[in-house]
Amino acid sequence: MRRRSTIGLTAVAAGAAAAVLAAPATPATQPVTRIVAQARVATVNVFRIPGAKRPFVKLRNPNADGGPLVFLVVQRTKGWERVLLPRRPNGSTGWVRDRSVVLSLDPYRVVVSLGAHKLRIWKGAKLIRVEKAGVGRSVLPTPRGTYFLAELLKQPDPHGPYGPYAFGLSAFSDILYSFGAGAGEIGLHGTDDPSTLGTSVSHGCIRISNAGITLLAHLLPLGTPVRIAP
Repeated sequence: MRRRSTIGLTAVAAGAAAAVLAAPATPATQPVTRIVAQARVATVNVFRIPGAKRPFVKLRNPNADGGPLVFLVVQRTKGWERVLLPRRPNGSTGWVRDRSVVLSLDPYRVVVSLGAHKLRIWKGAKLIRVEKAGVGRSVLPTPRGTYFLAELLKQPDPHGPYGPYAFGLSAFSDILYSFGAGAGEIGLHGTDDPSTLGTSVSHGCIRISNAGITLLAHLLPLGTPVRIAP
């Protein structure tokens, strides 16, 4: 299996990134641009507060699967970025130093509506793709919240159970702490059984058509926000 080695975004000045986070919240139909941070060092120290003496966690770059370490920025202060972390518990955040990451602007976002079994892709104010989605069963629900695309796997068999591509999200199952060879990470992937799309069928992962996941694999940068809603 081969991972994508770049997030595909252009680095931006700190002032431009600051302006993005300073903008007021907007409804789903309005332009939204988020900031992605990609590690520029081999080990990223993560701190509970800016200026703390010791990190509470150290994250390796590349990650354990050989992909780039990325984060979604949620808050900024001088010299520091508060980021969503690709680890348990879901929604975990920490502060990283500016000098350990490169900042980029991302105009895309993914919105998953669990009850409607729909996945929507937005670029700013424009809805560019709607997909029927298979989501978690009631006993193994897909966790709600805001996450991001943490990694991308090209599958060895494009006609296999995960289709041609599988994204790993920064989200983890609230029920399963191990699944297959992983730690219960929630995925966004294709499927070899399109009849399951539009149903609650999975162990918590989100599945869409193979055509859809192929498009997203070539379109969405790592770090793109994913909102999973009721």
